[in-house]
Amino acid sequence: MTTEAKFKYALKEMMKEKPLSDINVTALCKKCGCHRQTFYYHYQDIFDLLAAIILNEEVPGLAGAETPQAILYSFFGYAKHNFTFLKSVYFSAAHELVDDFFYTKILTRLLPVLLKEKKYKLTLDGYRLTARRYAQLIGDEYAYAFKDSSLDAEGFTKAMRKFTDLSLKYILPALAEEAGRERGKTS
Repeated sequence: MTTEAKFKYALKEMMKEKPLSDINVTALCKKCGCHRQTFYYHYQDIFDLLAAIILNEEVPGLAGAETPQAILYSFFGYAKHNFTFLKSVYFSAAHELVDDFFYTKILTRLLPVLLKEKKYKLTLDGYRLTARRYAQLIGDEYAYAFKDSSLDAEGFTKAMRKFTDLSLKYILPALAEEAGRERGKTS
């Protein structure tokens, strides 16, 4: 395991037991068996390490997802597996990193899928607008659910699955319809 991987793993493990605000470089280095200088060789601070973790996270099944439902369902397993870590980040000053993660990952995969399906018969700009708005909406719902202290990993997954199914049935088509009015449909 590389030094960077050790730091990433150790931070995720530590965040399962305590909030990010209670974790410092000294404790992290102790857990990794590394010196502080080694940490600062790779990262500027804990938030830099956290950004490196989130920017490089992979969502299992996302790359092969061929429908909007498959895209969104791929996030359930990821979120359930990383629930404590993600929830801890949402209650820290770094919550925007996770907001950006969900938005970017969903948008990046959703747009090509919508373009391939051509279900809504929109212009390219119409599909872009639809994908951006829908990715933002889903990302916001993830944030809302992570902030709900009454939800555990199972409750979170159940709530997000219900929201996802309803949003695919009603919201995505409505967003596409609105984008068609705003940007014009193709023929």
